[in-house]
Amino acid sequence: MPEGIPYASSNVIAGTGLELNYVGNHCFAYSGTTGASITSQIVLDFQTGSKLIVGKMITNGAIQFSSGGGVITSFRISLNGLVVAITQIDTQSDHSPSPPKINLVIPPYTNVKVEVDSDDNNASILSTAVFTGKVIQ
Repeated sequence: MPEGIPYASSNVIAGTGLELNYVGNHCFAYSGTTGASITSQIVLDFQTGSKLIVGKMITNGAIQFSSGGGVITSFRISLNGLVVAITQIDTQSDHSPSPPKINLVIPPYTNVKVEVDSDDNNASILSTAVFTGKVIQ
């Protein structure tokens, strides 16, 4: 939802996807689940509006629900093409790792991209990225 459109029950997007959503002075982006792949996949890719955002990116490593097995999952977070953080989660040896939480200050009109890689190519192994933030007036 574009910045500046007021909250109403008819225009709130509570789904997943690549985009950033605004509700009042809060914003969020939920990647939804993505299958593991040994090639990089973009899970979030959005442009911020005209105001500063202070928020947190949480990345959740891939785990296979059917067998309880996992993989090594890496996330690359970029602002305007510059990599600002890389997280790695190993759910092979630790089946319940704490998800990395990255604090971000995002300037106005910034492209935010999150890419994920893993050491497995099994589509039933799932990972997610979540961004929540506050728009600073």
